[in-house]
Amino acid sequence: MDQSPIPIEKLTVPMLIGYFFNLILFGVLCVQVFIYFQAFLKDRLWSKCLVAWICFIEILQTTLVVIDGIRVFGSGWGDARALADVGLTWFSVPAMTGISISFTAQVFFIWRIRVLSQARLIPAAAFLVSVVQCVAAVWAGVRAHQIRNFTSVLSETFSHTSVWLGGTATADLIIAGSLVYYMRKSQSTELASNGMYVRIVRLIVESGSLCALVAVADLGLFLGYRQTNYHLAPAIALSKLYSNSLLVVLNSRVLMSVDGMDTFSLIDTPSMDARLRVMALGRAPQRNGAKRSSWV
Repeated sequence: MDQSPIPIEKLTVPMLIGYFFNLILFGVLCVQVFIYFQAFLKDRLWSKCLVAWICFIEILQTTLVVIDGIRVFGSGWGDARALADVGLTWFSVPAMTGISISFTAQVFFIWRIRVLSQARLIPAAAFLVSVVQCVAAVWAGVRAHQIRNFTSVLSETFSHTSVWLGGTATADLIIAGSLVYYMRKSQSTELASNGMYVRIVRLIVESGSLCALVAVADLGLFLGYRQTNYHLAPAIALSKLYSNSLLVVLNSRVLMSVDGMDTFSLIDTPSMDARLRVMALGRAPQRNGAKRSSWV
């Protein structure tokens, strides 16, 4: 059956928007990584390795995105085959976002919930959903690599992509909802009076909700406009949202103080002569003599 040709702007403009947001958020991430390693040199080794891992993966993902952008809008400009070719997107978007970035960030927050609540059921449920979305994302990427054509990919990976994006949003909502629940539950404890604790929980809820919202928007565009690349606009930038949300939570502990004035700015501090006041994080109260666990 004959099909009317898809307007070129419905294929190229979403990709271009995704590339722009990816690079902008990568710049934000670089600033966050710089602040972290300036302020938290005494953090535990695993925490610093986590940030280094996120930084490495994001540099790799950004490099692949730039290569694809050059291929589509540079060397392959005007070539319909270059536009239809999946290129490196199969790896940089579903595979890397699912297994290396969103899964890492979600496990990080799930572990925090486990430390805070001492519960097992809700963290286990969130972890299971996160594993499912991770596997679906990897499989969607593998299938896209095998198919190679964007038009065919949209139909052939429909179920895998739906599970990936739907699972991502579900895991984020479970994380945000459980934190709100345990936050209210702990209002009668000493944790509720800890300003830093409250602030970190609020940041996790807000950042998790934002990631869930973008994942839902991505899923909606994928389901509603299956003959276009609309869904690539949020999909290409989704990994950077997860990475930045994780670094925002880690960096929320730092407060710059210059000449006695509290500020979050690193500008106008000659020779980095700024006094960093690293504020201690809230700790869950001990139960039955159990070892106390910090947030970092």
